[in-house]
Amino acid sequence: MRKTLAKNIFLNINPIKKFRTIKIQMDFLRPLNKDETTSRRLLANVMSNSTADYPSFKAINDREMELYGSEINVFTRNLLNFNDLAFSVEFADPNFLIDGQKQIKDNLDLLGEIIFKPNLDGNKFNQTAFETEKRNLMSNLISVQDNQDLVSTLGLAKLIYQNNPNRQIPIFGSIEQLKDLTNEKLLETYQDVVKNDTIVINVVGNVNEDEFLQEIMASDFYQQMTNDRNDLQIEFEKFTELVKHPLKQIDHKHLNQSRIALAYSTENINKKFNRLAPQVMNLILGGDDQSQLFQQVREKNSLAYSVSSVYQPISHLVMIQAGLDSASIDKALDLINQQIDYIKRGDFTDNQVSHAQKVMLTRRKISTDSIHYYIMRSIWETVYPKTLLTDEQFQNDLDNLDREHIANAAQNLHAIAQYQLIGD
Repeated sequence: MRKTLAKNIFLNINPIKKFRTIKIQMDFLRPLNKDETTSRRLLANVMSNSTADYPSFKAINDREMELYGSEINVFTRNLLNFNDLAFSVEFADPNFLIDGQKQIKDNLDLLGEIIFKPNLDGNKFNQTAFETEKRNLMSNLISVQDNQDLVSTLGLAKLIYQNNPNRQIPIFGSIEQLKDLTNEKLLETYQDVVKNDTIVINVVGNVNEDEFLQEIMASDFYQQMTNDRNDLQIEFEKFTELVKHPLKQIDHKHLNQSRIALAYSTENINKKFNRLAPQVMNLILGGDDQSQLFQQVREKNSLAYSVSSVYQPISHLVMIQAGLDSASIDKALDLINQQIDYIKRGDFTDNQVSHAQKVMLTRRKISTDSIHYYIMRSIWETVYPKTLLTDEQFQNDLDNLDREHIANAAQNLHAIAQYQLIGD
């Protein structure tokens, strides 16, 4: 079932019977804004740990245990050019319980409590809850500097999105913004979220669609999310200038191991070629332990402790990361370029193509064994449906993939950014 409850409030119900749990997730979406990123992350933490009726984490946890071990999760993430503040509850399918007649209603009410009945003291959040979560988030942000893979990822992102200030702040926030964030300001953020954000509600599991629709419409919080919401405008990054003038940054730090992070744009790939070609090309390049980067850079030549690549279909970017000794950086970069040239020339074997096709198919099949897959697919179908392939389209593209498609994808790799974190 797909139903629009109000302008930009969408309900998707997927009554799948293959899982022993049911999950309800509400995603609150708005365009990324650098001034809101940290407050939305802190808001997620504060709201997940106390409410008006359950004023402590222990009280919420006790209620989850009463509901046969339900699990509440609140988080923020990037989704396209949006900030997604997501609330979810996953709980046991009542068909597997002796006494589960009210299981769906009770968990829907608990989720509604988390979202719409915050733990307030007048015109602000409970001060103890606010201070505790602000302190915890500050500790987490400080510890980011100890995660060198993340540091290099963020360093590369700042180069890639140098002209987009809203992507300069990582989704988990910044120390500077957090220091200035007041309790009163956080409440203003909350009020703005529940009033104006686009809402996508997804339900996956063994539920009766009509009965669930009745439950949500009868819920205490239904009226709070039936007002018209702001429109979302999808925007895509263009890397034309970076293709012409790639950026490079080198930072030094007292480390035992150095990091390199590389970004390549693939957006100029000829549209007549196969839609899965960049993903298969990435698998051959560095996407698994049979890839060229793993076998040649790490195993054969021992130039890196770790090396891999990922392909981001929405942004059309290939990202390569490696952990290595500082003395090996130049040799490793040269060998990485050799692997890209290897694919550009079409020197890869038929066995490599066959292996990559099998990996693609296996990963897709495995992904369908998780509720998360169906929720994400429903979200994409709601906000950006053209990015999805049906199983038939996927299999057809995979079967029709040829060597020219893969080589063409590599030939259109354009280096746009390089970040080096040198261990001294």
